[in-house]
Amino acid sequence: MIENGIFPTTGGRGIAPEFPTCPRHGTLRSVILTETGQDVRLCANCASCENLTTPGMDLTLGEIVRAAARNDPQALTCATLSASEDLLLRPITCTAGLSLPSILIALQREAELRGLAPSSEAPPP
Repeated sequence: MIENGIFPTTGGRGIAPEFPTCPRHGTLRSVILTETGQDVRLCANCASCENLTTPGMDLTLGEIVRAAARNDPQALTCATLSASEDLLLRPITCTAGLSLPSILIALQREAELRGLAPSSEAPPP
């Protein structure tokens, strides 16, 4: 059965019903862990990455990491993923030792695989 025309429903335990796992990859946490070796559950909510911003961001880096740990669809649909190219070039310090650029890249790839990436058309001026 298809839910919202995008994701198949799984009825799995511990997964938000509005955002079930992708049958190819599983939860966002497991996708990130597999692709980068980073466990987003280690985010200590310390706010050391909260001041890293760039125009077009709707969520902070910490909010994205915590959303991915909860398997929240905002981690894939937020504007920050497409606005984060500048952030990938900056040195980012995470007190939990997470590689935030690696996590952002993994989420960008997963958004593309799930058909949730923003269109490549430039927004109107």
